[in-house]
Amino acid sequence: MKQIKKTFLLFILMATFLTACYGNDIPQVFDSGTAESITGTGLATATASTEKDAKPKGDASAATQGNTDAHQSVASPIKPGQLLKTHFLDVGQADCILVELPNNEKMLIDAGNNEDKDTILGYLDSQGIKKLDYVIATHPHEDHIGSLDEVIKKYDVGSIYMPKVSSNTKSFEDVLTTIKNKGLKVKAPESGSYLFNINNTENKLIARFLAPNKSKYEDVNNYSIVLKITFGNTSMLFMGDAGALSESEIINAGYDIKSNLIKIGHHGSAYSSSDNFIKLVQPQYAIISVGKNNDYGHPAQSTINRLQNAGIKIYRTDELGSIIAVSDGNTITIDEKVSPIKEQAPPAVSKQSASDSNQDIIVFVTKTGTKYHADGCRSLSKSKIPIKLSEAKAKGYTPCKICNPPQ
Repeated sequence: MKQIKKTFLLFILMATFLTACYGNDIPQVFDSGTAESITGTGLATATASTEKDAKPKGDASAATQGNTDAHQSVASPIKPGQLLKTHFLDVGQADCILVELPNNEKMLIDAGNNEDKDTILGYLDSQGIKKLDYVIATHPHEDHIGSLDEVIKKYDVGSIYMPKVSSNTKSFEDVLTTIKNKGLKVKAPESGSYLFNINNTENKLIARFLAPNKSKYEDVNNYSIVLKITFGNTSMLFMGDAGALSESEIINAGYDIKSNLIKIGHHGSAYSSSDNFIKLVQPQYAIISVGKNNDYGHPAQSTINRLQNAGIKIYRTDELGSIIAVSDGNTITIDEKVSPIKEQAPPAVSKQSASDSNQDIIVFVTKTGTKYHADGCRSLSKSKIPIKLSEAKAKGYTPCKICNPPQ
């Protein structure tokens, strides 16, 4: 009986803490009818707005076999001579990708850190952006959604896609509040479903969601939305921060992942871009969005080695600034010199030299916990024991999902 009372008291305390942090007024912005609240936070998750048909496997052209969460205005024809133009913005240690589709619609995948607002808005303005037909937040880490609230405030937005996972950060709350204030809703895509599928006499234009493939993950990065865009005979694969686990699930699902270009997952981390996955993608080009002199040792040398050994041409935002990839439906060309190189964002706590293992980076553990943390994590309020990252891993500690420490 005493144990039951202790468990109940602990539950009450946790609920009280979450409510104190976020209250009961976090907006419910996911599609109605499929949302379910996360206890104590008022946040919502949702299934995709399409019916749960059997997931199609194989080539993306077989769209009629599975889900199609289509944005109807995309059905406009593709005129001869139009291009697929993809901008990989240099936002330091973060992701932000603008995709200009060949039917004149626009897509934004992620929106950098909070500090990247001026960079992102300025770049979108320079490209004459007035409306974003699709906004995709691959997962709720701050370096992917930090400036998303400002983007949604400023531009007309069609559809918003996010995975079925919440976060107890101010950045995530700001995004949801902004979405609600503009009267928008969020869709959580099913893997295997199609964002759009145009296959006319001029050129096919297809966007298909390949991940996430499960509803629960220990590592938030594996909730990342993975999207493949095909235009004519070319294709591009956008990985978010998906790790090796997500990659293996994509392979096991039987999806056609062969692509001319891949946006490397998790900024080139050693725990993404597995050898088998890269061999199946067979890309000509790899884009790594990464901050100059970042504290995580990204990109890992092991990742660089895998790409180089496969004969893949690597383009890095920390070396080249923003990068533009242009497809005419048959070939992809890369514009390397678009902007000056941006220093790491947010500012580094300490400068570390890049290494494959990040073994000298200091993280923190507690006396009784099983997670390791970044400095400043709220979980360190009672105890804070410094330890090398390599030692923490060797002792069985796993990364905190709240503060997202170096991995």
